[in-house]
Amino acid sequence: MCNWKRDEVVQDDLYVCFTMDCERIRKFSPPGGPETWELSEKAIRGFTEVLLAHGLVGTFFIVPETAHRHRELFLELEEEGFELGMHLHPQSFGDMRHGEYLGAYSYEEQVEILSQAVEVWAEAFGRRPRSFRPGNYSANDSTFRALYEVGFRQGSVSAPERVMPKYRAVWAGAYPYAHHAHPNFRLIPGDLDFYEVPTTEDWDRRTWNGRSAMELRVEMAGIGDHKQTIDKRIADMIERQIPVKTIVAITHNCFDYQDPDDPKRKTLEEMAAHLKEASERFGLRLCPATIEHIHRLADGGGI
Repeated sequence: MCNWKRDEVVQDDLYVCFTMDCERIRKFSPPGGPETWELSEKAIRGFTEVLLAHGLVGTFFIVPETAHRHRELFLELEEEGFELGMHLHPQSFGDMRHGEYLGAYSYEEQVEILSQAVEVWAEAFGRRPRSFRPGNYSANDSTFRALYEVGFRQGSVSAPERVMPKYRAVWAGAYPYAHHAHPNFRLIPGDLDFYEVPTTEDWDRRTWNGRSAMELRVEMAGIGDHKQTIDKRIADMIERQIPVKTIVAITHNCFDYQDPDDPKRKTLEEMAAHLKEASERFGLRLCPATIEHIHRLADGGGI
């Protein structure tokens, strides 16, 4: 396992980032969230306990209100090597006046909504966020440019091969690996200084009635499916000689990851163990990373 704070890209490194979308409680979050703040804290603490036990770190994508609620906890975890980024469902932000997913809004509207959310998030942590993921991976061709305008420089915005117009989230044909975003067309690499690290998916297998690829989402499937997704993506990145090889897993603050008997905790533990085994089997060195760290490595390597 490599030192995750290195600042150079090595072709035989596999950068692994576990992410958690940290929502507002369900009462104030129409798109969904944990039932209670107590469950939210258990999810966050248990998630980090498992990852740290396996020598891993990751990125929290946190909605503004949850940033305030769990401020001390997140700052504590940042000291352990975790990154604090921003998450946003417009429908659950503030007084919930916004009725649409992010991808339904124009460039100007997105800049306005994102700017308001950034200000609230920054009040919690004393600085502006630099990494971002939208709720439900909702985005349009203006989103990357809007994110850059507001000050974001990297994220995990896309879910390759997701086709969910209901959520204003259509990623059919999207480039599936880490890349600089295009300022005007969300599906292809470009030269915008916003580094996109997509969620890892197996687009040969479909879920949600065919509307989504099988995501490396802890709660979506059992360990057998996740092992298959991990192995297929590693093999494909090696075959295609992808310069920055990444695995990005996702979960939410809705599950009791502190409970050692919880099936989702067991799945998380098995995913972490399998990533170590798979990286060795494929001749790669596992490198724990955050989304921001992956961007820094890519820029340092001129990619």
